Amino acid sequence: MKLSNLIGIFILLFLTLLPGDSFADNPMMFKTNIAAPLKVNADKMYLDKISLNGGFSGSVYITQGPLNLKSDQMSFTFSNEKDAPLITELFASQGVVLGNEDMTASGNNASYSVINNEILLEGNVIVNNSLTVMKGEKLHIDLRSGKINFLSNEKQNNRIKGELLIDDKKKK
Repeated sequence: MKLSNLIGIFILLFLTLLPGDSFADNPMMFKTNIAAPLKVNADKMYLDKISLNGGFSGSVYITQGPLNLKSDQMSFTFSNEKDAPLITELFASQGVVLGNEDMTASGNNASYSVINNEILLEGNVIVNNSLTVMKGEKLHIDLRSGKINFLSNEKQNNRIKGELLIDDKKKK
């Protein structure tokens, strides 16, 4: 590996691990806005007011500010507020893709805790941005900060793998 590539990887890792609020400069962050409303577009919806559950199916697309969540099916739980029931949890399955203009993440399933402002993406997780591709089994996204954290267990086959500073020549 060339020295310039090693220096570039070191700089990328250093910037990624820097503490503070310079999130706009961090290449492994999701742009988020937890104050934005959840907007949905789906083919079908069901709602059970007794069990406080519901679901969407058929090319489900949910946006919240700059963040979007797509899957074939989603279920949700909601609060029992008479004036305005609120979705508290979303569960997405089958072809889950999270993204915004800078980054995408895909996986088998996602759990979105609206109350805790976090998403857990599980199963064959792949995160892409213009510089990196990372793979793992679980990805935690903190929607307050946009920070991502790959989670792994001690098994060798569940290690996090990736390619940092992808060569633009390979993309073409």
